[in-house]
Amino acid sequence: MIEGDLPIRAQRLVKDWAERYRDELARMWQTQEYRQLPGLD
Repeated sequence: MIEGDLPIRAQRLVKDWAERYRDELARMWQTQEYRQLPGLD
C-alpha cells in the first residue's frame, strides 16, 4: 500500500485475493490485456 489507511481485515482480504489470482494478474500486467476477475468473497 502506497498511501492511505485500510483496516487490517480488509488488507488481509486484498492480499489473499491477490495471491489467489497472482498468475492472472501477472499475465495481464505483461500483456496489457485486461479482464475482470472475481471479486472478494
